[in-house]
Amino acid sequence: MSVNPLLRVCALLNEEGARYLVCGGQAVILHGIIRTTEDVDILIEPSEENCRRVIAALSHLQDGAAKELSPRDLLENAVVKIADEVEVDVSTHAWKVSYADALPSASEVMIEAVRIPYLGLDTLIASKETYREKDQSDLLQLEQLRRKD
Repeated sequence: MSVNPLLRVCALLNEEGARYLVCGGQAVILHGIIRTTEDVDILIEPSEENCRRVIAALSHLQDGAAKELSPRDLLENAVVKIADEVEVDVSTHAWKVSYADALPSASEVMIEAVRIPYLGLDTLIASKETYREKDQSDLLQLEQLRRKD
């Protein structure tokens, strides 16, 4: 039996007290849109202390790939892809949205006793206003969802 990648990543981040929000495809799914994705994208608070917590948490994944990272890596790169038992993309900005921008409107859900904080609908829409084809598809569906609310 395999563990849900989202639950695995969030449980580890929660254990370390990391400040993060799920964004990307998993956040789209959490808003009720049917979409496939295996990886987990997280938007993090950009402080050295928080980056250390994120690295410590993700170092517990099977291959320990995150152990090679430093807080500077997370702070200086747009996206850091950690390829481990779960592929995790870590960023301090989701397109034009920062953690501080997203936090006031963030949503949260408990799944199998794991707290999952994620981008609220309007912030998720703002994070998807890119030129990528996948984001454009997500954007259309998210805007339809917003019109229904």
